[in-house]
Amino acid sequence: MKNGFVLISTLALIVILSFIILILSRTIYSDTLRTTLFASSIEKRIEIINYERFLIDTLIDNSLLNRNLLLAENELNFNIQSKFPGLSISLEDYSTCFNLNSLVKPFQNINVKNEEHGVLFKNLLILSDIDKNFHNELLDRIYDSLDDDSLPETYGAEDLYYISNGNLSLNPDQLYFHKSQIKNVEMLNKAGLARIYNDLCAVPSTDIQFNVNSLDALNAKVFLALFPDLNLSDIEKIILNRPVNGYITYKNLVDLTGIDSSKLNKSFIIFKPNFIKINYLMNLEGQIFNFVSLLSLKRGDFVVYRSLSR
Repeated sequence: MKNGFVLISTLALIVILSFIILILSRTIYSDTLRTTLFASSIEKRIEIINYERFLIDTLIDNSLLNRNLLLAENELNFNIQSKFPGLSISLEDYSTCFNLNSLVKPFQNINVKNEEHGVLFKNLLILSDIDKNFHNELLDRIYDSLDDDSLPETYGAEDLYYISNGNLSLNPDQLYFHKSQIKNVEMLNKAGLARIYNDLCAVPSTDIQFNVNSLDALNAKVFLALFPDLNLSDIEKIILNRPVNGYITYKNLVDLTGIDSSKLNKSFIIFKPNFIKINYLMNLEGQIFNFVSLLSLKRGDFVVYRSLSR
């Protein structure tokens, strides 16, 4: 009886150990597979990054493509598929958002607040239904976080404020690297930020420029903020009368839409993107990898930033 009990216990122990070994083997195999797959994805991403210069040169050299990003997206995806099966891209025009860095301007080797652009930013806040009681303080805090001087705005704050407030995590007195830095000025609640966040961006420029060939219903609010004399009917005219190949010149835009040119600030309008974000989606052996590149459409140092995942 005792020997039988020992035999059963031994067999049970062997079964348990075999089960544990099986689990460990599968875990080791899965981890090895994931590690190998991740290493392969890194290699692919390096290849894709090296291929980016070709994509940028294609957009720069082809005026038809850079004035019609939907056409560009389709053509670039066609070319990419032959070189990188399982990879697709989407293009996002970063010349249709309100550039937070435009709230300062160069002056004697430093950046100082740009009050003219501040008025346009307030237009955007009004169109976004942001409480007017917050407008001046929000704007002053952004001025102080962007400008290079040490003079606080009326409702703003400078270095001592940032240092003393442990909840803030920003580097003041420099251009924003990413629009998320607006969260650090701690003015808007979650709901207020959500109403304006999609309309914002941060690119390494202090200019305001809007690509009229990418104007649509999603970015029309920014356009109206920049050109407050326009109305929704004017927006509709621009979109409906836009040629397949896009508007080419300011005169072409005015002639085709019939819009009063006094309503438009010519210096704010461009006809192709200055900055573009490429969203990559790669299917590698059934695993999906997402990563992005924000790029300048200028030859040379065209990379603004990259992200391995999003």
